[in-house]
Amino acid sequence: MGQLLATLSFISLVLLIVAPSASAQVPDFRGTYIGSGTSTQSGCSFPPNNGTLGYTLVVQVTSETSQGTFVATGSATFPPGPLGQITNQMSFSGTVTSGGALSGSESGTVFLNGVSAGRYVGTFTGLVSGNLLTVNYSAHMVVGETCSIVGSAFADRQTSVLAAAVLPSSRSVMVGGVATAFASIVNGGTTAALGCSIAPLTGVPSGFTYQTTDPATNQVVGASNTPADIPAGGVQTFVFAFAPSSPFPPTDVQLSFACANAPAAPIQSGLDTLLLSASSTPVPDIVALAATLDSDGIVNIPGATGTGVLAVATVNVGADGQITVTADTSAAKLPVSLSLCQTSPMTGVCLGTPAGSVTTSINTNTTPTFGIFVTGTGGVVPFDPANNRVFVRFSDSSGVVRGATSVAARTQ
Repeated sequence: MGQLLATLSFISLVLLIVAPSASAQVPDFRGTYIGSGTSTQSGCSFPPNNGTLGYTLVVQVTSETSQGTFVATGSATFPPGPLGQITNQMSFSGTVTSGGALSGSESGTVFLNGVSAGRYVGTFTGLVSGNLLTVNYSAHMVVGETCSIVGSAFADRQTSVLAAAVLPSSRSVMVGGVATAFASIVNGGTTAALGCSIAPLTGVPSGFTYQTTDPATNQVVGASNTPADIPAGGVQTFVFAFAPSSPFPPTDVQLSFACANAPAAPIQSGLDTLLLSASSTPVPDIVALAATLDSDGIVNIPGATGTGVLAVATVNVGADGQITVTADTSAAKLPVSLSLCQTSPMTGVCLGTPAGSVTTSINTNTTPTFGIFVTGTGGVVPFDPANNRVFVRFSDSSGVVRGATSVAARTQ
């Protein structure tokens, strides 16, 4: 596996995601927002709780679909009062329109001096415009008090200077085993990024650890779960591991790549996420890595009807299995057609006529290779490496994905 990892220009892939993304139908407003607001409480069973207070606010929009549904978390900190420090921990879910209008529901827990003192539920509306978020909300207490709550807040999105990538992008292991992968964080800022760490955002029944590695060798050099500082313009590599405790289906696990003085790197599915599954019986585990002609993680399509090529090297570190290999562009509708073939590992020559899929037996520790052909159908694929990508997926006889990799695509 170490030799296989060495075939890919890892840092080149990481640097690709620094490039800006193309505009989407709905605004992509994921990120960390910092601001302030006011909250007015009335009808409280304890009259001193009635009134208006200001607070500071941090909101993290952690996920958003192409249809505009999103999930966010937040925290509000109020000035210390006679009873002590009050903070709120909040969860939001809702939708955003193409015009940036927000609506949805929220719930929260009120803490007094760090101890839970009540809960509330409510709804919100708002607007996102560029990096500015404004929200109006109405809620009521359901535990600990009887207050009705209305308020408003505004916050600015913090522009991240971090970017991240994960390789391989998929693992399938047995319960009791360990799924490892490598990650890299790039600090694109002008000052050092301090206390940089990795944490899973998607809940799966599994333990998690990470450690820093030597970028030149991928050898572990740091203590377990210890954050690292990254100099301005620098890169830090890591190895991380999931240890599943019970079975779960393939899940695109989102990861937080964040530093103490910088917002987390943007979440890009297939780039800095891990498609992870756990089974109760042995299953294939296809570690797949892609290589392009210029070793830069980009398949270039020469002209509107030309054909670009990429190669994928694999190793099955799991059980023997019948595997079907396919290629697609995920949610992006690109003007391309895709075909692939199994190739000779020595010469790279196709062993059969390229087709829409290839089915082959991949036994434990075998290392088949594949060629993928990306042909333009008359349109232009703009350079948007976060969204315009070619994915290669490896599915078992039940249709469960047991391996995946991807590269950016563009018309050259």
